[in-house]
Amino acid sequence: MMKWQGIGFAALLTAAVAQTPALAQQKTVTWVTHPAILKATGDGELLRKFEQQTGIKVEVTTFPTDALGPKINTEFVAGSDAYDIVSTADAFWTSSLARFVEPLEALMQKKPLPAGGLADFSPGFVQQFRVPQTPDGKVYGIPNRMSVDILYYRKDLLEAAGLPVPGTLDAYVETARKLTKDTNGDGRPDIFGMVYQGIQSQQGALDWYDWAAPLGVDILTPPDWKAPAFNTPAAVKSLEMRRKVIAEGIASPGSLSYSFDDAINAMAQGNAAMTIMSPAYFVRLEDPKASTVSGKIGYAPAPRDPSVKNAYFARGWALMINKASKRKDEAWELISFLTSPENQIWMAVNQGNPISRISVAKDAAFAEKVPVAGALVDALANAKIQPNAPALPRAYDVLAKHLSAAQGGQVPAAKALADADQEVRALIK
Repeated sequence: MMKWQGIGFAALLTAAVAQTPALAQQKTVTWVTHPAILKATGDGELLRKFEQQTGIKVEVTTFPTDALGPKINTEFVAGSDAYDIVSTADAFWTSSLARFVEPLEALMQKKPLPAGGLADFSPGFVQQFRVPQTPDGKVYGIPNRMSVDILYYRKDLLEAAGLPVPGTLDAYVETARKLTKDTNGDGRPDIFGMVYQGIQSQQGALDWYDWAAPLGVDILTPPDWKAPAFNTPAAVKSLEMRRKVIAEGIASPGSLSYSFDDAINAMAQGNAAMTIMSPAYFVRLEDPKASTVSGKIGYAPAPRDPSVKNAYFARGWALMINKASKRKDEAWELISFLTSPENQIWMAVNQGNPISRISVAKDAAFAEKVPVAGALVDALANAKIQPNAPALPRAYDVLAKHLSAAQGGQVPAAKALADADQEVRALIK
């Protein structure tokens, strides 16, 4: 009897030991991303919550933007499975990379995204990462940190002047003209009607595009992006208006060289009444320790031509699955988790992370905590795609040079865009 029991126990122990590695081995998913995106998770707080819920551990590697794009390309070309999930920005995503990325339709069918699925995301954001970039193209990325720029305005100044929030570009300029004030009587404005980002860089070119896109202007010609599309009467109008607001003293004169930090500071110090920029910056303007206008800022969709539906160009990041990954189901679990309404709200409220779901913008509890929510309801629904062409960064460099000259009054707006058109055509060929 005892002998039988001993043999039985030994057999059971041997079987248990044999199974222990399989039982103890924890599932892991690897993610390469930008430091700001990791920070948006609460420096990993959400990832620890994910591990508790699913048993899947997340290992994260971060690189700054300039290094992340080349790193991802290197891993893709090598067929490496070192990273299961990659964070990819619109700035370095092109259709040619699709062969290295897992299309997501099968995974979405197997386990649909929560709360309305893909239909709850801004269509323009999703289309940015479709191939081809059409409403029916295959989906390669789920937007998790994307935005469109919005209008910031001093609601106290508009109310005092009896002015409505400007809804068109013409009204924006006219409102800025009326809000430009010399409050101390020295003959010079100390409150300018607006401020913009005119720095000679891609940032400055995109800031001009905030004026041009709502008039129906594209940078390159869709759907193949093989020709410039910015040399149009509407584009000339937007650029000429930016020159005029400087020449007339309506815009802060520093606008010609300002970056986004400068524009934020001009608003925060009460030196400018309006601007168009990322909704993520509201946190800085509503911080009473850093801003003299906390509680005085209003938010609205950027001015646009009412006839232009897709008026606000998408900028930001999506989560993608490496085609070489051996853990695609686990990767999809994490993507679904991070892009859920609950976690989009958590990251937006606690870390200022931009949202990509329309239902989140409409959520009443979210709107109470995030004042830009109302502006995003309309803006997200009217997001437009940017070209995913490899030539786009060089096109922005060309544009930045000519835009800067026109805004400063060195050359007419029409000539600046015509010259830029010729240069972009040559580099695309």
